[in-house]
Amino acid sequence: MTDTVISSATKEVVIGFDRPFVIIGERINPTGRKSLGPEFVAGDFSRAETDALAQVEAGAKVLDVNAGIPGADEPAILQQVI
Repeated sequence: MTDTVISSATKEVVIGFDRPFVIIGERINPTGRKSLGPEFVAGDFSRAETDALAQVEAGAKVLDVNAGIPGADEPAILQQVI
């Protein structure tokens, strides 16, 4: 079976059928949480930070961060969120 490697500058996580279960946190998403969109556009990322820390504390090894906000500069917002 093939493994999938997810990496950042400081960490690497391997996902695969023969690997331990990996929890992926997906709460940072303005598509599913409409209140995040206006906050992100205004430059307020405090809820994203709180959510990220809570997900890691709950066992998430990977965070799926989404900045999909129609009409906004999504690449710039995503960079700021991260």
